[in-house]
Amino acid sequence: MKHLISYSVYQPLEDLPRNGDGLKEIGCDGVELFTVFEKGPSMYRSISPSVHLPFAIDWYSSWMGLADPDEFDEDNVKHLAYGRDRDEIVRNLRASIEYAAEIEPAYGVLHASSTDLDESMLRKQTGDSREILRGFCEMVNRAVSGFRSGEPPFRLAFENLWWPGLRLLDPWEYRFMCSHLEFDNWGFCLDTGHMMNTLQDAYDEQTCVERLLEIFGRYPEEMKERIGTVHLHVSTSAEYRNTFEEVKRPPRETMKETIARVYPHIMKIDQHRPFSGGGCKLLVDELSPDFVTHEMMGSRSEDVIGDFIRQRTFFPYG
Repeated sequence: MKHLISYSVYQPLEDLPRNGDGLKEIGCDGVELFTVFEKGPSMYRSISPSVHLPFAIDWYSSWMGLADPDEFDEDNVKHLAYGRDRDEIVRNLRASIEYAAEIEPAYGVLHASSTDLDESMLRKQTGDSREILRGFCEMVNRAVSGFRSGEPPFRLAFENLWWPGLRLLDPWEYRFMCSHLEFDNWGFCLDTGHMMNTLQDAYDEQTCVERLLEIFGRYPEEMKERIGTVHLHVSTSAEYRNTFEEVKRPPRETMKETIARVYPHIMKIDQHRPFSGGGCKLLVDELSPDFVTHEMMGSRSEDVIGDFIRQRTFFPYG
C-alpha cells in the first residue's frame, strides 16, 4: 500500500520537503497530482504516481442541454461544465486524460457527481443520482472511445461526492456502472470526507467512522476490489449542513459570482481535516486499497505537510 499526499500543479514544488526529494522521510510515496487542461510541468513527473483529473462543478446541465451557453466564457467553461455542448465536453475531457497520460500515472481520479449551481446552497437538490450516473457513463464512454482499443491510457478512478451522482452509499451504484460503462479499466476512489458529508449525524469523528464501516459492510467483495484508492480525511460538518441559511441563486447572478459566493459554503461542508484517532486505519483496513491519498488542505491548521504527518502516524511505515 502506497501513501500519497494530494498536491496541485498550482502549488510550488518548493513547499514540499526538500522540493519533493524529502517525501520518503515523512513516509510519503509521492503526490496525487491535480492536473489541468494542459500539459503538466515536467518537474512533478518523478514524484507523481497518480493524478487527479480536473473536475467540472455542473457538467450535467451542459450534457443535457439545460445550461445557457452564453453564460460561459473561455476562462471558466472547462472548470464549470467541461464544455458548452456534448462534443466540446468530450473533447475537453479526453484532452485532460491525454495530458495526464504523459505523467504515466497508475490511475487518475475523476469526480462522478454534479451539482446544479441554482441549487448549490440548498440542503436538498433535485438532481436524480441514477440519471446523473447515466449521463456520466455516457460522457466517459464517449471520451474513452477515442483511445486505442477503447480503453483509457490509465485506470480511471471514479470519486464519490455528497452531491447527486456517485455517493458510494449503496451497491446499486457499482452494479449500475458495471452495466453502463463500455470499458474495463476503471475503479473507484472512495473519499471518506465526502461520504461523511452525506451523514446527518456526522457530528464527531467516532460516529463518522462507525457509519462508514456500516456502509462498507454492505459492499460485495467485487465492489471492494474496484476500490483501488482512498482519499483519507475527516469532515464532521453535520451541524453546519443542518443549520446553514439556504439561499436560492439570484436570477441575474453570473456564474462567476455564484462560484465566488458558494465556494466558502463548500469549504465549510468539506473540511479536509486529518484524523485525530486510529479509526482511519480501521476504514483503510476494511477496504485494503493499493493507494491511500491523505487529502489535506490545511483549511484549519494552514499546515498541509503537518496534517499529512499527523494522519500518517496511524499507519506503520515500511
